[in-house]
Amino acid sequence: MGEEEEFKELARGEEKHWRIDFKWVFGIITAILLFAALTCAGFYSVTSPGGARDVLVPLIEGATQVKQYVEENYSDLRSRARRSQTARIYIPDIGVEVALESETVASLNSDELADKVIGEVERQIYTGGYEGNLPMKRAQGVGEERGKAACETILALINKNNHRTLLWTLALLGSLAFVFSMLFLLFFCRGWGKAAGVGLAIIAAALPASLFIRLGTEFFWNAEAGLFKGAMYQAFQDAGALMLMYYDIALGAGALVLLVGVIGGAVSRRSKKRVPPFLDLKRQEQSLAEEPPLQEEPEAPEGFISPPPLPPP
Repeated sequence: MGEEEEFKELARGEEKHWRIDFKWVFGIITAILLFAALTCAGFYSVTSPGGARDVLVPLIEGATQVKQYVEENYSDLRSRARRSQTARIYIPDIGVEVALESETVASLNSDELADKVIGEVERQIYTGGYEGNLPMKRAQGVGEERGKAACETILALINKNNHRTLLWTLALLGSLAFVFSMLFLLFFCRGWGKAAGVGLAIIAAALPASLFIRLGTEFFWNAEAGLFKGAMYQAFQDAGALMLMYYDIALGAGALVLLVGVIGGAVSRRSKKRVPPFLDLKRQEQSLAEEPPLQEEPEAPEGFISPPPLPPP
């Protein structure tokens, strides 16, 4: 019987060992999928109409010569608008076809007209994609060349078509993360460890990206680093601010779920260890009640004379 109990203890320990291994494996997979889903959600926000406007407008203003050419042609545009108040005025030299009403051109000053044209250029890039036709200065140095290439890449990536593609990617990654976290990870966790495991996976997915964006914005992405590098870093800051919201929400949710698991587990362990009052007295009464009664010695029959005790040897 002892050998059988020892075998059961060994089997129980082996089961616990592989359960812990699988818990960590699926926890890491869940964290990776959650990180991918959160990052995709951030890019989905960046490529939305409002997010694209926040990123592309400063980028077009800082990395291209659209504003410069509008200001240089402002006097000619105003004179053309005054001569023909019903015609549409085409903005020259900016690489894309932008036409404004004469009344609009005549009513705006140089800076306002440049902002209006940049907004129209952003709308066309977002709707139809970037074709590399915006006027840019020549980059000076390796750093500026890389910055210019990064600016053109950002202009090419942020558009309506990619926004739609990211929606399907987000749905796929979100579904996979939900399956791994809610099925596999919860299956291999026990008790309140289910909440703690999910909370840790969410925090592990969101914390590195949140720290990266904050450190980059604070120390590395200097918007005054040069023409193209400055425009690139400004785009990173604007896009990071839009993405940071999703990581912070995930961090808050993960911390809350983890706190529930930790508090629930602590309360559960304490309730199992706590001894109810007077339990020892009840156990003593039960033990006394279960003891067999003392047997009395039978009485000797009448006329029976017990023999004298034997002398000691």
